[in-house]
Amino acid sequence: MRRGIFLCIDGIDGCGKSTHARLLKKWLNSMGLEVLITDEPTDNPIGRIIKKSLSGKFYLPVETEALLFAADRMQHIFKVVRPAIESGKIVITERYVYSSLAYQHARGLPMGWLEEINRWAIEPDLTIIIDLPVEIAMRRKKRRGNLDKFERDLGLQRKVRENYLQIARDKGLKVIDGRRSVEEVQREIREIVKHLLGTKF
Repeated sequence: MRRGIFLCIDGIDGCGKSTHARLLKKWLNSMGLEVLITDEPTDNPIGRIIKKSLSGKFYLPVETEALLFAADRMQHIFKVVRPAIESGKIVITERYVYSSLAYQHARGLPMGWLEEINRWAIEPDLTIIIDLPVEIAMRRKKRRGNLDKFERDLGLQRKVRENYLQIARDKGLKVIDGRRSVEEVQREIREIVKHLLGTKF
């Protein structure tokens, strides 16, 4: 049995991660490929604690939050992501390690420490960052419903965007201009993934 592929679609809140993950899954399914979409934080017990904190139900120090994100990620890798990849599926995750680096570094934590606590997370075969100006992203989010505490903070979101772009430069990640139409953005994502499929399958 061939090993599956691990894809990550990342970027600031409101950049279109969920939309493009769903469209990519539909396209891959049309080629007869099995696809699992997942996201972070998860619905496991650790992830639920994080979600309650993000919704404002209680406060967590940023250091605690960072450790919980890393723990939630490792539990998810062990229980869901790695088994799916080993069974030959394509796994698409909305958010992953670079999300923690971008957001938690923007909130004051050292990048080196964040990388260390996430050192055991498996590396995706491909990470795509959808870049979008914060003002556009927030307008999109407001149309869809309530914003969490990260999403309401435009200053934080600007720092996060800068961090994503710097991480992409440092790590050689693919960056896509999210200001274009959904069709144009999805077309570019598919071209990038098509190239990866050609090298893996």
